[in-house]
Amino acid sequence: MAQSRRDQVQAQSYVLGRLTSALVTGDPERSENPHRRTVTGVVVGVLITALVVAGSGLYGYLRPGGSTAWRKPGTLVLEKETGSRYVFTDGQLRPVLNYASARLLFGADPPRVSVSSRSLTGVTRGLPVGVVAAPDALPRADALTGVTWTACPAVGSGLTLALATEASGEPLAERAVVVSPGRGQNFLIWRGHRYQLGAAWMARVFGYDGPVVPVDSRWPELLPPAADINPVEVPGRGEPGPRVQGEQTLIGQLFVVRLDGADDRYYVLLRDGFSPLTATGYAIVAADPQTAKAYPGGAVAPIPVGPPALAEVPVSERRLVPQQAPPVPPAIGVAGDERAWCVRRDAAGITEVVADAPAAGQSPDTDQSQDAAAVIRLAPGSGGLVAPGRTGQTAGTARYLITDAGLRYPVPTTDAAEALGYAPDTATPVPPEWLRLLPEGPALDLSAVRGS
Repeated sequence: MAQSRRDQVQAQSYVLGRLTSALVTGDPERSENPHRRTVTGVVVGVLITALVVAGSGLYGYLRPGGSTAWRKPGTLVLEKETGSRYVFTDGQLRPVLNYASARLLFGADPPRVSVSSRSLTGVTRGLPVGVVAAPDALPRADALTGVTWTACPAVGSGLTLALATEASGEPLAERAVVVSPGRGQNFLIWRGHRYQLGAAWMARVFGYDGPVVPVDSRWPELLPPAADINPVEVPGRGEPGPRVQGEQTLIGQLFVVRLDGADDRYYVLLRDGFSPLTATGYAIVAADPQTAKAYPGGAVAPIPVGPPALAEVPVSERRLVPQQAPPVPPAIGVAGDERAWCVRRDAAGITEVVADAPAAGQSPDTDQSQDAAAVIRLAPGSGGLVAPGRTGQTAGTARYLITDAGLRYPVPTTDAAEALGYAPDTATPVPPEWLRLLPEGPALDLSAVRGS
């Protein structure tokens, strides 16, 4: 009997159904649709999800801002959508101006609650609380560890200041440089110290026949002072002195003892005898215009004498040149192209002069004092609590917080320092002349925050 097309389609469907049932359920004789449970589960899941979403939406509509955890006293409220900070007090949300103010208000590490704007809907906003222009980020307590301070002449005028963990530049080392901050002052810079020269002509003693290196008036102050080097005072210059090796001498004349295999030894004749001179001391006396009085009609030059001559004249008790001064005029340092002489203070408090390129950047956006540097550069996240003072000495009671914005903020009390997260007794000592290069921001005072 011939099969119709309909019979063939039904037979094929029957065979495919048995195969599907065998693959899905393991039973080819199963009469019900093997996909029935899957379809039913999907439909039921969709319906339940729709009901949950609808219920949540209805609840949010009827009770907007259901979260109340932020109402707990002493909690910093953070609005998720805007990042705004608030404190809830007296039924009001008062904006907190910056993170430093939040720390002062709540203490170190206040509890935080992040809430949505909807949760804060309908709550009265009060006046802002905090210190205007206080920092919005605080450095770690150890962020000044290993930091080197470098001050260089700025392009045009002023100084640049850079704080970095990696030092650069070529040290002046045993060489020297003579600088002038103006007002007729000259300083010999040697071994990380400044020696003020008592007369303009003294720069020639140290190799400067022409102009000396001009620097900002604050530049020499960054170096620890050594003894001043002044022209030698010789009372009675040009007066007759004792006879030496049978020759008449004059007070103020110079003498030299030269021996094979030994350095020359220099002396100047004073009223009470020979005063020994270093090579630097000899150069100073020889270059002094007043010494010409001891050499009427002749050039200033040392008179050679032998060791026996020293026994003919007493040794003076006066020492005319400071012991700290270089014993020999040092070689002159040259900074080179596109570099300048900079003062560098390392983490151990040791100061030296280096040839380096001035820091590039810009000054903080604030009203700067006359002492502030023209350009200030700090690495992101650097800074910390400092105290005016010097390494190895007891620091004063004043405290400042330095931030990577290039500002120093007075921290007037130990309670304020602790609220900001710093131990007052671990403040890094920094000499006042270095701190003055940083513009001063507002005081981070507890009373200014908690009383507002």
